[in-house]
Parts: sequence; C-alpha cells; structure tokens
Amino acid sequence: MNLLTNSIRKIALLIGCCLFAIPAWASIDVTGVVRDDSGEPVTGANVVIKGTTTGTVTDIEGKYRISVPDEQVVLQFSFVGYTTIEETVGSRKIIDVILEESSTSLESVVVIGYGSTVKTEITGSSSSVKSDNFNQGAFTSPIGMLQGKVAGLTIINPDGGDPQSKYEFLLRGTNTLTSGQSPLVIIDGVVGTDLRNINFQEVVSIDVLKDGSAAAIYGTRGTNGVIIVTTKRAKEGKTQVEYSGQVSLSVNPQMVENLSASEFADVINKYKPISAGSIYTGDTDWYKEVSRSLPVSYKNSLAISGGTAKFAHRTTFDMEHQDGLQKRNEASKVLLRSNITQSAFNGWLDVNYNIFYSVRKYAPKNTDVFYQAFIHNPTEPVYDPANTESGGYNRIIGVSYYNPVAMVNEFDHDLTTDTYGGNARFSLNVLPVKGLKWDNFISYEKSRWDEEKYRTHYYPSTIGSNGVATIGNGSEYNLQYESTVNYTNTFGKHYLQGLLGYSYGEIGSKESEMINRGFDTDLLGTNDMEAGAGLKEGKGEMTSKREDNKLISFFGRIMYNYQSKYLISASIRREGSSRFGDNNKWGWFPAASVGWRITEEEFMKGIGFINDLKLRFGYGVTGNQSFDNYKSLLLMGVSGKFYYNGEWINTYQPISNPNPNLRWEKKHEMNGGLDFSFIGDRIGGSIDVYYRKSTDLLYKYMVPVPPYLYPEMYTNVGAISNKGVELTLYGKPYVKTFTWTTFVTAARNVNRLDKFTNDEFQNTSYKTGWLEGEIALYSQRMEEGKSLGTFYGPVWTGVDEFGEDKLKGQAPDGTVAEDKWKVIGHAYPDVTLGWSNNFGYKNWDFSFSLRASIGGDVLNKYRLYYENVNPIGLKNIARSWLDDPSFTGKSKYSSKYIENATYLKLDNIALGYTFIFKNNKYISSIKLYAAAQNVLTVTGYKGLDPEVKLTELEPGIESMTYYPRLTTVSFGIHAQF
Repeated sequence: MNLLTNSIRKIALLIGCCLFAIPAWASIDVTGVVRDDSGEPVTGANVVIKGTTTGTVTDIEGKYRISVPDEQVVLQFSFVGYTTIEETVGSRKIIDVILEESSTSLESVVVIGYGSTVKTEITGSSSSVKSDNFNQGAFTSPIGMLQGKVAGLTIINPDGGDPQSKYEFLLRGTNTLTSGQSPLVIIDGVVGTDLRNINFQEVVSIDVLKDGSAAAIYGTRGTNGVIIVTTKRAKEGKTQVEYSGQVSLSVNPQMVENLSASEFADVINKYKPISAGSIYTGDTDWYKEVSRSLPVSYKNSLAISGGTAKFAHRTTFDMEHQDGLQKRNEASKVLLRSNITQSAFNGWLDVNYNIFYSVRKYAPKNTDVFYQAFIHNPTEPVYDPANTESGGYNRIIGVSYYNPVAMVNEFDHDLTTDTYGGNARFSLNVLPVKGLKWDNFISYEKSRWDEEKYRTHYYPSTIGSNGVATIGNGSEYNLQYESTVNYTNTFGKHYLQGLLGYSYGEIGSKESEMINRGFDTDLLGTNDMEAGAGLKEGKGEMTSKREDNKLISFFGRIMYNYQSKYLISASIRREGSSRFGDNNKWGWFPAASVGWRITEEEFMKGIGFINDLKLRFGYGVTGNQSFDNYKSLLLMGVSGKFYYNGEWINTYQPISNPNPNLRWEKKHEMNGGLDFSFIGDRIGGSIDVYYRKSTDLLYKYMVPVPPYLYPEMYTNVGAISNKGVELTLYGKPYVKTFTWTTFVTAARNVNRLDKFTNDEFQNTSYKTGWLEGEIALYSQRMEEGKSLGTFYGPVWTGVDEFGEDKLKGQAPDGTVAEDKWKVIGHAYPDVTLGWSNNFGYKNWDFSFSLRASIGGDVLNKYRLYYENVNPIGLKNIARSWLDDPSFTGKSKYSSKYIENATYLKLDNIALGYTFIFKNNKYISSIKLYAAAQNVLTVTGYKGLDPEVKLTELEPGIESMTYYPRLTTVSFGIHAQF
C-alpha cells in the first residue's frame, strides 16, 4: 500500500513538474516594431516583461523579438524621451507600438550623424528644433523657420521679397577665405540636396550639429556645421487625408527714400540752380511704376497617408505661386513626393522608398531695377511718344542711367527647372549577432534647367543692338551610396552603440549658353536664334562646360554610457576627394567627446530642484572641400588664333598652375558645455564655450612667371580662428490649461585672421570691399591679427564752413593718405539674441519671435554716393540729405558712412485656432491661422536695413542693387480628414 501510495505521489510529482515545465519550452515568441509618432523607427527602445528584468532592445529599424511564458504577460515599451506604453500579449504574436514623445524637454530626441540619441546623453554641441517651435508663415526655404531659434546660427535673407531669394546662414563665424561658408544640409539622409525641393510644412524637425566632435563624422564637409532636416514619413494606420492652404499678402516694402518731384525741384532751385534744366514737368514715383501694389502668393498642399506595419505610405502634392514686388517677377512650383515603407520576408528586410518630382518656373528679378528707380529724376516722365528710337519711353542718356520701366517691360526672362530623384534604404534585420543591423542607402537626383532671356530693340542698355537673345541650359546630378553596419545593445548598466560605414558620392554638371543679336523683329524672341545678324558679324557667343567630382569615405563611431551617467563618444572618418592634389587625396578626421551627468551621482540625490546637470567636452577635426573642381590641375585655355594654310587655328596657354599638394582646409575645434534643468524641468538650457581654428586656408596668390606657368597660384596658406560663447534658455512659466513656453538664445563670436602669408606665398593686396564709380577705392582690409570685415578709412570730424567734409589728418586738397587711415568699423556683430514665445489656451495658440543684433557696423553706400547735392540733376539723391543740408561738397569715403548696425526685430507673430471633431467620421480637425513676418524693425541705422550680407569676404556692405524687404501677412488652413 505504501509502495503504491509512494508511486502515485512520484507520478503526480513528475506530472506536475512536467506541467510547470511546459512554459519553459512552450514559450510564445512575440515580434513587432516600435515607432515614434512621426512613423520613424525607435532604435534602442527597451521591451521588458513587466515585473521582471527579462527584456530586449529594438534594433536600428525599431524591431524586436522576445519570448514570453504565457498570454497574460504584460510588455513594457520605453525609451528616453517617450511615454512608456504597456501592452498585454493575449493571443497576439505581433505587437507594433507607437511611442508618443514626452513633453519633458530633458528627454527630447536629437538627430546626429547617421543616427539619433536623446538630449540627456548627447556629448557634442547640437540644437534640435521641433515643428511646434518653428517660425510660422510663408518661406522660400525651410531654413527660414529656424531664424532666431539656434544660438550661434545667423540666418539672413539679403534679397528680401524676391520669390527666388535664398537664405544665407553662418554658424559660429567665418572659417574660410574662398571656400563655402554654409553648413552642410542633409534632408532625410540625402546630402547636399536642394531645400526648395521639399514642402516646408512637411518638416518635422531640424537638428544643427555645431561643434567639431558632432560634425566630424562628415569629414571634409563638416567644417561649417551640419543641418539635418527630417520630414514626415509613412506610418501605419487608417488612411488619412490632410489639406493645407495658405494665402500671403506682401505689404509695406522698405525702400531707400529719395526726393519727391517737389523736393527735387526745391533742392535744385535753392542749392544747385545750375541744374535747373533737369527739372521737367513730370511727377513720377519710379518705385511705384516698377512695383506691384499688393503682391499675392498662395500655397496648396494635399497629403494622403496610411497603411499597415508591412506596407505604409505618405504622398504629398504641392502647388505654389509667389508674386515678387517687382513687376513681372514671380515664381511657381509644383512638387510631388512619396514615401513608402515596406516590410518583407517576415520582418527580415525593411525597405524605405522616397521619390519626388518638382517643376519650378521663374520670371527672375532684374537686379538693377530698384537702383535705377532710386536714382531716376522724379520730374522726368516715364514715356516720350516722340522718341521712336527708345520705343516711346522717355530716355535721357547718361552713364549707367536707364529708364527702369523700360527695363522691366522690354526684358523677357524665363527660367524653368525640373528636378526628379529617389532614394531607398534597405535594412537587413536578421544577422547572427543580436543587435546588429546592416543598412544600404542609395540616392539619385537630377536637375535640369532651361533659361531664356530676350532684350528687345528698346531695352535701354542695349539700344542699337536690335535685340539680344540668350538661351542657356544645363543639368546636374547627385549620386550617393552608403552602407552602414549598426550595433546596439544593453549589458546591465552598460549601453553600447557602434557604427561602421562606407560612403560614395558623385556630383556632376554640364551647361551651355548661346547669345545672338541683331534681329529684324522682337516677335519671335529666343525662338529664332539663327535669324540674328550677330552670328554673321562675329558678334555671336557660345560657351559650354562640364565637370564632376567624387568623394569616398570610410567611417566609424562608438557611443558608450554607464548608467546614463558617464558618456563617451568617439568617431573617425577616412575620406578622399577628387578635388585634392595628387599628394593629398585622402585625410583623417577624428573626434571624441565625453559627458558627465552630475545629477546621477549619489551626492546629488537629495537636491530635488535640480533635474539635470551635465558637463560636456568635445574635440574634433573637420575639413572644407567646398571649392571649384580641378583647382589642383594644370588647365589650358584658348589664348588666341593665327592664320595658317588657309585657316584660323587656335592657340592655347596655361590658365592655372598645377598644385599636387592642394588639400582641404582643416579645422580643429574644442567645445565645452553645461546642460542644466531645474524645478521639474520648468527652467533649463545650455551654455557652450568653443575655440575653433581653421588652417591651410585656400587663397589665390600672385606668383612670378617664370618659374610658374600662370601668374596666380591657388594654394593652402593661412589660418582663421573663432572663439565664442552660446547660451540657450527655456522656461515653462505655465503648463496647465493656459500654457506658456519661452526660449532665449544669445551668442558672441570673435573672429580673427591669424595668418595670411608664408615665406613662399605673399599676396601684396590685402584689400577687399571695392567701391565702384567715382569713389573707386577699397573699404576693407584683410590683415593678420584683425577680424575679417574690418573697415579702414579716414575719420570724419564734421563739415567745414565751405560745406566740405573734414577728415582727420587730411592734406590741403582734402584727401587723406592711406597710411593714415584708421580702423573705422567691424562688420560682425558683438552679440546676437533671440527670444521666442509660444502660448496656448484650450484650442487657441499664439506665438511671437524677436531677434536682436548688438554691435557691428554697416557701410551705407546709398548715403556715401547720394547723401550729397552733387549728383542731383541727372540723378536723384537720398532724402536723408535734407537732415543736414549744410554739407554741399563732394562725397568722400570716411567713417561718416559707417553706421552702427544694432537692431531689434519683431520677426514673427502667429495666431491659430483648432476645431476638433471627435465624433465626426469624415473630419478630424481644422486649424485656422494668421501669421505676419518681418513686422517691425527698431534701429538707429539710416539706410534700408542693417541686416546685410555677412558671408564671403566683403561682409557688412549694403548693396545698391537691393531687393526690398516686405512685411508678409499670411492666412491659412490645415484640415485633417
């Protein structure tokens, strides 16, 4: 009996053990994808069985695989910067989740080179601006939405209201003399693509990599920083339709003020009666004659998105039109973009496709029209029907003096650009090592343009040529291939992310142009080029060129942290460019940065009001290869012809010197930073201090012939340094029903030309900033130990009893020798500031942005040339002369015309209201908004606008061929269905 009982017990125990053991071998495999709310995969997200330490992390494509013991298990999905989500397994074997970004600024995601991280763990200097904080309104480029938002990033639109205007941006000062100064732009992984080929309303975030440690992963293109633009992507979900419409009106053009007809006549009669013959019977507002009264622009966009985890799409169609202030100046664009994500082979392979096609049509501005409108005699009528030679326009012959109305009406200028391209990313998810992924990315874009220009028989500057026709066309392609292997894993308290990659890039272009003149009629324009007499008379012109360059790179990076407390990042890039000389094709670009999150230390645990305190330090080496192709080679060009054996034969000569030692400009940069957050992340920000030095500067130097083949040598000589400090602050004074977030940026940069010559290459001309016409001198100098953009000139001390300018150290004839000139100004500002505010109350939102620039100087060329009575008669003069009519002498370049460029601008105001339709199956929401841009400028500057061009080697000089800035008011709607 006992034996039987014991046997039964043993059998029961064995059966029980087997039953309890079943889950160990009959566990459930759960797979899925973790994405953010924009549809992008989240790399390194934690997937943990709730209540245990068992878990895994997502790979580079956001995919995971985990074994769970039963259907009652709850999985927790978490990632720094996102709200944790819990999902019960149940009968599901595939669980895809979407993590919503946390409102906590500390946890926001920052895009870096070839990856992403979170703000708390970044060790380089970078800034991330999300769509909620963008400037609102109408923009010719997405970069405009970033203006004033990033400390140290100067964004200027020098062409004002021109529909083709491009923003110029400068990060942490000028690092070069002749190479490109703009940061590298990357859009959805494509390097160097045109910002105009995306809809700015589709941008999700813009990340700016500032220092060398952050940008070194991009090698010879990272010296000026990197701007990474991320747009909306396909994501799973029900089909959604979005419509955006916007109408913009441009008002209040800022013109340089000149004399009205009555003021013109009064000044001549009182101060220069010798020019009384220049007073005619007209009363012409030349600005009004060449300008539209109310330029209107519109934009329509339609987006369709949706799909499943295995196939999702987002397609947008955009139509835009913008009128310029100048008559016959306008631009239109049609853009189609589509993004598709696809999962194949049971999740082993993910593919992301992007295709786009755009057509842009322009009637470009005539850069001289507004200048001619300024100088034109306001008593002169527009038309003179008796003057048949000029086509019935009034024509007074003078040096560079042309009827601006005729310039607009008698010039047909059309430019069409069509661009198409696509890219695809193939991600292999199943590899032998856990956390290891292989990505292959290929992109191809091609742009073609056609330009037609026709100046009629009556175009003022070509009268007598009987029409001048120009046809130009060209194309450019951009091929990019990248292969990267990514490794991401967590080992207890250790987190490791590794990257190895290869990159190949190729850019090529070709263009041609032909010009003919002498046409019998203007009716055919450019459509009958062979009819012009210029070809037979030897006055026709034809040009063409073709070029390309290649860039090959190998790179790697390791990011490691321990308990999110001690952070290390190191990268290196080996890069070769066809632009360099034979002896310097390849270069190394290393970088390293470290971080210490002080708040994670035990001694900080009791300090509750400090949420985050992190020290950062980084060092990196970057390069600049943004210069023309073939500069290292001996190039030959046509030098003349000789007649031999009955035919003309070309002769050739060198047009450049070979330089096998030509190499990239190299920048070494150190950056120290402190990130902080207090009082529940209600207040926070960062401080960065940096020093960067660029060496091996490229410049043209005059050399003797012989021994050289050509009198100019393009070579590496010189060094520039920039040092500065940047401050970013954010605050959340109110976060309840009424919300208010505020952002402040401040930056100071000091530029210095450390070295410009060596024993072999010395340039005798250090002068820049040429002033044409009757002034005819250089206003700036490049001098070792001084900042670029330094103005030199005589010091003005007032006006003497004869109405002439008094200058310090002047000779009896009123001139001042150049060796007595002084430093009279600096182009770059001392400090730049930005202040942005966002308010919300229920369904209302309101925002405004201010920008300020303190210090810096601008040469006011309109005052220099036209704030005196001498030109009056044939030409008009600046109205500001009436403020001090005691000056009746000739204009002389001096400190009198160098003005302080300090300003405060109310850049942007926006107000919106969102209607939410909770129970409507057709409409989800409708947002109505109004925005105004370039609203108000407060400045003591007497010219058009103190915010002038700061790039290149002649910064701080206001151009006389300007395009007026406008105040733009926009009204828009965004509807989701």
